[in-house]
Amino acid sequence: MRRKVSHLLALAVIAALTVGLMAGPADAKTSRLSAKQKAHIRAKLRKQIKKNPKVIARKSFLKRASLVDFTLPVTIKLRSSGHGVAEGPGNNPNNAVIDLGASLGKREIDLGGSLAAEIQFHDSFDGGALGNVDLIINPGPKSLTTTSIPLLWNGNVSGANKFWDLGLATQNAAEGGCSNFTGNTDLNWDPPNYSGADPFANSPGVPVFDNTGTVPTLGNYIPINPGIDDINNVTASKTPGNINNLGGQVNPFPSAISGFTQPPSVKDTVLRTAPLNLQVATSGTTAPLAGGPDGTQTTTFGKSGGQANLFGNIPGKSYGIDVTVSLVTQINSILRAVDPDAQRVREGAAWPAALFDCRQAITGSVPNAIPDVHLKGSLKISPAITPSGDLRIAKASLSSLAEPYPTHVALAACLSPYSVLAAQNSHNTDSSSYPVPAHSSGYGKYLTTELPADTSSYARIGSPSNPDFTAAGGCDSTQTQLTKDAGFNGLALAQASNGYSAFSTSTDGSKVSVTGDLTVNDVEADVIIGDR
Repeated sequence: MRRKVSHLLALAVIAALTVGLMAGPADAKTSRLSAKQKAHIRAKLRKQIKKNPKVIARKSFLKRASLVDFTLPVTIKLRSSGHGVAEGPGNNPNNAVIDLGASLGKREIDLGGSLAAEIQFHDSFDGGALGNVDLIINPGPKSLTTTSIPLLWNGNVSGANKFWDLGLATQNAAEGGCSNFTGNTDLNWDPPNYSGADPFANSPGVPVFDNTGTVPTLGNYIPINPGIDDINNVTASKTPGNINNLGGQVNPFPSAISGFTQPPSVKDTVLRTAPLNLQVATSGTTAPLAGGPDGTQTTTFGKSGGQANLFGNIPGKSYGIDVTVSLVTQINSILRAVDPDAQRVREGAAWPAALFDCRQAITGSVPNAIPDVHLKGSLKISPAITPSGDLRIAKASLSSLAEPYPTHVALAACLSPYSVLAAQNSHNTDSSSYPVPAHSSGYGKYLTTELPADTSSYARIGSPSNPDFTAAGGCDSTQTQLTKDAGFNGLALAQASNGYSAFSTSTDGSKVSVTGDLTVNDVEADVIIGDR
């Protein structure tokens, strides 16, 4: 009997030891650590990794970090221009492509900026492998920035023999364009094919008429200086954040279209987005989606983030990073006027819309959501101090994980102009009417101070490389007074009583949406320690 009892006790001890070994020392250690002790260890780990980022690759560090669920705040900063001799504005590696279909083609979108994130360490006994971490990407003020996205085009903008003054010549039936709307000097009025004797040939600007619109006011002219609206300012540049940089494609539009003698270039863009400011969506919030009538499609965002492995691939996968990101943005549009109907400039009358031929206008904003962009990639521990003084802990390379399908997105842009792109002059034309005055200096060209806008200045939006469209409000919001006086007072809802269908009566036509498949080709990022 005693032998049996001893035998049973021995088996019990062996079983207990076996369970203990299977549970591992982590359970015992964590069970003995108080919340205060864990906090103390986490503080020491932060100091340790800040002093020597290489420690993140040590097993001893990982074990201690895992035992206390250590969280490391980091900044995911895209490696754009300015990082080393081999890189520069033309070599920005970060880009995506949106395929808008056969009729509109593909657009390159170049990226920059940074996002706030956290690396969360967990005990390997929670089911993970050595080096596995959670990567949480947080909402907040940090954002990604893009180049402007060209959407629609008109080949007459830069087409041969398509001139700005054709649209203002009342006796001319030829199509106008903007091919000579270049430079920072005043342009002469000399529309070709202007029928009959041209009393204004080679005039130093647009002729001004009396208030009846029939008699020229004895040689008074409105000077036309392209300034900020020069079509050559719009370029194929990969540097994000500038309203004039339209991505790396020199010819972003489809070339196999009848009627074009040459592929349309970025100069031919007549509708483009401003640079997008992409922020991480807050988990659990709901936002409208583009692609349908207002209010008919919404999405509820999940948390942005995923998994990564510090030493190689995530177990069971052929890549080391697996994250999903949901983004929100406000999209403002930039329009260019081309070939307006003829209108004369008359003393005492409002400045006519035709006078803004070839000039650009800005619109209000449209909220957009880009949910569930699924990315894969690799993470390499690469401690270094970057040229900008950041303490880097790792490098990350990301691209689309388009399985089983690419990310399908829709973007909505506004068509309703809010104001000209140029700054208002000293006459407060944003809020006050300012009719065409009698020329204060006798006869000849009007002074620049007598014009309704300062065409040499971007002051309305801050600067082209740091634009602020806040004043424009939402799409089809109240226009500036100069826009109203030129004849545009916004768009109204379609009315069924006027013959429109029930589908049309839910919109005013101020927005246009385009759908496409988004592919992230390459994102190269530094993982920076802390909030940078």
